[in-house]
Amino acid sequence: MRKPLLEYCQRLRISEVKGAIPPKATSAILDVGTQEIAVTGRLTNLRNGYRYYFLCPSCGKPLESLYCLDYSQWKCRDCLGLLYSSSMKR
Repeated sequence: MRKPLLEYCQRLRISEVKGAIPPKATSAILDVGTQEIAVTGRLTNLRNGYRYYFLCPSCGKPLESLYCLDYSQWKCRDCLGLLYSSSMKR
């Protein structure tokens, strides 16, 4: 069975939803379609703000992007088993 390619999946970037996160919040829950996705903020090295990450609903890893395969749930690429097309041998 072939693994799905990352390039053919929908991608949700944290930069696309940053406006929905309350200012200076350390965590939040975002409604994305019918799914709730947790977001966490980490203080930057300069201590002048927060950098935000999604928490994968399956494994809990902090990530900047989540993927959706065939209108399923948003998850990280490891949980979905996605591969880059450049990693495929021709």
